[in-house]
Amino acid sequence: MSNALEMLAALSDDELRGVRTRVDELLKAHDDERKAKALADAKALKAKALADARAVLASAGLSLKDMSGKKPRSGKAPAYHAGRTYRHPENKSLTWNGKGQKPGWLRELEGEGGKAVELSEQAAIGNPPMLKKTG
Repeated sequence: MSNALEMLAALSDDELRGVRTRVDELLKAHDDERKAKALADAKALKAKALADARAVLASAGLSLKDMSGKKPRSGKAPAYHAGRTYRHPENKSLTWNGKGQKPGWLRELEGEGGKAVELSEQAAIGNPPMLKKTG
């Protein structure tokens, strides 16, 4: 080691700056290699853990999706439009004009798989709809 230090002491300033640049490059390369190895090890460990978890769940007849705790959705929620009036299909006193947040009764109804009934403008203001005679 002392021999290497003596060799460095004999170098000019420009040569020492070149050595320092090369040392910095080597240190960065070593650091990058360590990071790449750690990342590869972490990915391999994650893959093994997932495979082990899937195997344990499969032996119980389950999957990772079963463990999410979420209910499967049956598609999109019904679309409601502002300015239209909606009512509960059974309790006709519960209505909503489509503006603002959905009322609790509607959220509960949708949670049970139902949806509100859209009223015509005339029925919403208390007038029965006019029937047109044909023929």
